[in-house]
Amino acid sequence: MRIATAPVNWNNPDVPEYRAWLPYERMMDEFVEAGYDATEWGPGMPEDPAELKAALDSRGLTMVGAFVGLGFRDAGRHEAEMAKAMGIARRLHATGGRLLIAAEAGDDRRRGEAGHVDETRGLTDEQWRNLATGLHDLADNLAPMGMSVVFHNHVGTYVETAAETARLLDETDPAKVGWCLDIGHLAYGGGNSLEMLGRYGDRVAHIHLKDVDGEVLAQAKAGQWSFGTALKAYIFPPLGEGIAQVPEVVAELLARGYDGWFVLEQDTNRGDPGDVARANGEYLEGLLTGIAVG
Repeated sequence: MRIATAPVNWNNPDVPEYRAWLPYERMMDEFVEAGYDATEWGPGMPEDPAELKAALDSRGLTMVGAFVGLGFRDAGRHEAEMAKAMGIARRLHATGGRLLIAAEAGDDRRRGEAGHVDETRGLTDEQWRNLATGLHDLADNLAPMGMSVVFHNHVGTYVETAAETARLLDETDPAKVGWCLDIGHLAYGGGNSLEMLGRYGDRVAHIHLKDVDGEVLAQAKAGQWSFGTALKAYIFPPLGEGIAQVPEVVAELLARGYDGWFVLEQDTNRGDPGDVARANGEYLEGLLTGIAVG
């Protein structure tokens, strides 16, 4: 099984003020010290692919993919958003990455409603069509590079809840757009990954694995917190300590034959990020061993 870490565990652009950012060289060193040999591209890493490739190679790190939020919902932004996505894709391709992890861009209102959205103020039918068209066009542009697009359900965006995630998957062509299932974001948005896997398990092409603190989530809903406020309250706990049913979801994915990446994320954390990443990796490896033995 392929396991990777992510820079967001160290440097989080959604709440850059919560902790001082590490220089990318030190951050990559800590990836390795925590037991990882693969990562996604993220904030703080150099945009020069030659510089990044050299840093990766010198540490024996593999580049998996890169996240990008895209505003394809608005037809007038199609060209600019495509240019942004392809710029990231070209840098990613030059470092060996093959997955562009696309999310809906969201806006300030949606980020303020994270975990307690008003779905009646979601995307219009036209905006859903625009989003699907943008993703299909992106997939077509990536294909000659040997790359693919996977869509990431994400709180604070217009594809947050289970119903919105299902709509996105229904609107898009399975041959062009895979699903990056983030089980933590789905639980945060009120969804259940096991139920969604029963309907859309064949769409899963990438995994972002994180958990959700049920008590913090309840406080966030009661207090109508924003995504940033919840992050600074550590809504994502160590794997196995929350309500996202991590063991059950991992077991279900393996039973379905999933053989892609598990990218371990804990966007904010109280401890040393390297220690936290190591503990989460050991937890997942323990799960995988237990499932194999069972």
